[in-house]
Amino acid sequence: MRPDLRRRRLLLLLTASTLYSAPLARRALAEAARPSRSGTQAPASDAGKGLKVVVVGAGMAGLSAAATLVAAGAEVVVLEARDRIGGRIFTDRSLGVPVEQGANFIHGFNGNPVAALASKAGGMPFFVDEEQSSVLLPGGEEPEDFEIDDLWEEIERIEEKAVEEADGDASLSLLDIIELLDPALLQEPIGNWGLTDMWENELGAPLSAISALHFNSGEVYPGPDAVLLQGYDLLPRHLADGLDIRLGEAVRHVRHAGDTVTVETATARFEADHCVVAVPLGVLKAGAIAFDPPLPPEHQAAIAAIGFGNLAKVSVLFDRVFWPTDLHYLGYAGKERGRFADMLSLVPIHDAPVLTLMASGDYADKVDAMDEAALRADVTAVLRDMFGQAVPAPEAITRHAWSTDPLTLGTYSYPAVGARPGDHDVLAGPASDRLLLAGEHTSRDHFGTVHGALESGQRAALAVLKRGRG
Repeated sequence: MRPDLRRRRLLLLLTASTLYSAPLARRALAEAARPSRSGTQAPASDAGKGLKVVVVGAGMAGLSAAATLVAAGAEVVVLEARDRIGGRIFTDRSLGVPVEQGANFIHGFNGNPVAALASKAGGMPFFVDEEQSSVLLPGGEEPEDFEIDDLWEEIERIEEKAVEEADGDASLSLLDIIELLDPALLQEPIGNWGLTDMWENELGAPLSAISALHFNSGEVYPGPDAVLLQGYDLLPRHLADGLDIRLGEAVRHVRHAGDTVTVETATARFEADHCVVAVPLGVLKAGAIAFDPPLPPEHQAAIAAIGFGNLAKVSVLFDRVFWPTDLHYLGYAGKERGRFADMLSLVPIHDAPVLTLMASGDYADKVDAMDEAALRADVTAVLRDMFGQAVPAPEAITRHAWSTDPLTLGTYSYPAVGARPGDHDVLAGPASDRLLLAGEHTSRDHFGTVHGALESGQRAALAVLKRGRG
């Protein structure tokens, strides 16, 4: 899920070099365990007594809603279409170390509810440091420091002037503004890398699809980004403990009129007082779940308006490390924007010769369409362009194509052309007296993040408890 834009190029409050030691990491976890400023009060343990709830989706939003409701005494059934929990948190260990196919980071560790959950789950963070990074041009040439400084200054200028230049026109994209203010950036490899690193990777969408008015909306938590050494799936497993979760149950129909809710899968039927639907926005856009009565017109309009993008991640294992071992991030300023512009090195994290490469913008869909042979060749070509022809082919490769996965149809929400921040508020509101939605796409302040999903589940659960059997 996307790092927060306004934290880019700000001084991190805690850096990887000072926090990776175990005592300091434990201290940071203890700090994270303190209540968040935006955290919600836990409901009374009997607030949900006698209440039956069906939660659709066992991702972070659904599990958060279910855990909050069960803690309040409600009877909850979680229906999950996959054969696993976690949703877009998907930790793969096929390369010998935890590799994140979906969400990768706790974005902004200080005060973040996900950091607090990690503390409760016994997670150990590794704090990644954006300063421990390097970018290479085609042929392996490293740009001069002044070129990087000039690039960021120009991108910051565009960021500051974009809304003013858009002048209230919701049809304008970030690409339109860049073409107006500095079209030369789009013609230079280093310029395209900066635009990818700053916006296309962060928001998971092409510049042409991102709203010029609202690209910088949302709120952030301070502090560094962190990776969990045990794997991100530690968190959904912690939330799921003690819950009644039915795997392999794809919900097809939700009837929410009258005094009860009826939820139907291909094989079963469930009745409850309330239903919380916590599926990805892509599933709602596709109409994979039929609602009777249909969702309110304002909900349907918001679902259509909010963007749901794609970020393709590919992790590769090598027989040796051929890149600088002290770097956390590698950048590739290639000729095609979005072509593996950012890479996370797992050497400092897991002491493993593994790279996670990210493709964004229009190139993300190209990556998802590649078969494994083509993908291996593409990754190898990029790395040889960076480090020379002696770079070996990967020993193993793993990825998950979220854009073609029918249970997601994308990665996370973003501020699309024509959308407005208030669309998230609409989705956060009740769809009926007995139906609520949850997920990162229902969070105005923290869309596109794991903490946005987590908080949305808690918000939906508290709304259910407030309504009671009503």
